[in-house]
Amino acid sequence: MEGTNQAQEVRAAQIRLLYEQAPPALIATTINAAIVVLVFWRLIPKSLLIGWFLVSLLVVLARFALRRCYLLNNPTAAESPRWGRYFIAGVAINGVLWGFAGFFFFLENHYVHQLFLAFVLAGMASGSIATLSPVSNAYLIFLVPALLPYTARLVSVGSEVHLAMGGMLLLYIVMMTIISRRQHVTVAESLRLRFENLDLLDDLKRTQDRQERVNQELAAQVAEKRRAQDLLQKAYAELEQRVRERTEMLARSEEALRNASRRKDEFLAMLGHELRNPLAPIRNAVQIMRRPELSESLLTWARDIIDRQVDHLARLVDDLLDVSRIVQGKISLHTIPLDLATVVEHALEASGPLIAARHHKLSVSLPEQPLQVTGDLVRLAQVISNLLNNAAKYTDAGGRIQLETQACDHWVSIRVRDNGMGISAVLLPHVFDLFTQADQSLARTQGGLGIGLTLVKRLVEMHGGHVEAHSQGPGQGSEFVVRLPREGISRNGTSAGFDDGIRRAEC
Repeated sequence: MEGTNQAQEVRAAQIRLLYEQAPPALIATTINAAIVVLVFWRLIPKSLLIGWFLVSLLVVLARFALRRCYLLNNPTAAESPRWGRYFIAGVAINGVLWGFAGFFFFLENHYVHQLFLAFVLAGMASGSIATLSPVSNAYLIFLVPALLPYTARLVSVGSEVHLAMGGMLLLYIVMMTIISRRQHVTVAESLRLRFENLDLLDDLKRTQDRQERVNQELAAQVAEKRRAQDLLQKAYAELEQRVRERTEMLARSEEALRNASRRKDEFLAMLGHELRNPLAPIRNAVQIMRRPELSESLLTWARDIIDRQVDHLARLVDDLLDVSRIVQGKISLHTIPLDLATVVEHALEASGPLIAARHHKLSVSLPEQPLQVTGDLVRLAQVISNLLNNAAKYTDAGGRIQLETQACDHWVSIRVRDNGMGISAVLLPHVFDLFTQADQSLARTQGGLGIGLTLVKRLVEMHGGHVEAHSQGPGQGSEFVVRLPREGISRNGTSAGFDDGIRRAEC
């Protein structure tokens, strides 16, 4: 009974070798079939070549599928013979297909192609010996139907050379059969010895397991002795880590308080400066208006000065109130579907006087077709206007400012570029922080209160978008990119109602 079980295990191992060694042979079969089709393409009817290649390819795919099923099922030794018969059937079909090629692709008057065909068939036979030798007679089941049809065609020609080639091919079949038989015996003997030594391997494994258990017990004892020390070290390390974390937290809190205090002082100084700046022109205009017999033109000029300065003060107060409302969550948006061009138009109306006053060259690029977004017209116009004002303030007179809109599948982007003073790498991560300015000097009165970009960031985020700032450094200009969710996107991710007239970009 034990011998029977061992024979089954050996047979099952031989069949497993067949399946494990199959992929290289199947790939080589496909490549060789493709080469044969290419070589005989102009000489054999194309329908015959294509049909033969497709059948060969289907057989290869079926054998791959059979191998996958075998590996997934992992059959027992008793089930293995059935899987072996499936594999041998595939081998036989493959041999018949190559025998078909050897018979029907044989061209009597094309000696080079005859030699090529003999070379391919001999190569297939030589290559398959290693794959099929684990199972007895599997190699013959492939070799005989693959080579005998070609041998028959050689003999049918009847010339001395062809008869000699046929005889040599028969001799080749005999020799390969002998080699296959010897290799099969070697494999079978190796597997038999393997299973005969299983008891010895089991003893070695049990000994190794006992040794591992002893080692584990020793390791456990050593670990037990070290555990107390480890616990003490761990407690000390945790305490030390907590002290470091608390120290770092205190340092960060102290630094944050210092920064907040510094920004508060700078803001108060800037606020006082910005509020005081309009007062001097207003005082001068009032003094002029008190003069007797004042001309109408001079009176108009004084009124214009007062009007402009009062507008400037109102804008400063409005910015402060907007920041306060956003921080306290008291601001509300009146969102409606908007054409982005309308938003840009309102922003240009608000920022146009400042840009013109500083003699900047403004270029605006809008798509030919409407871009729809959902938002608050006043607040979105304020976002673009703040970015344009920022570019105008931090660009020397006569500079260039670009306003560009782009569209992608889910977003619209608004880009404002300038060739102004740029942003340093230190300031760039904090450019949207409250009361942050590129130039804190009181002499640069056009700097404002440093809350415009904070308003931009908060308003854009309230619209479900985000804003980024980019700059190569001081003197290299800057770019601000606002991205807003695009209105009118269908479920498949394409724009409903938009054509190729809209310029798309990576946004």
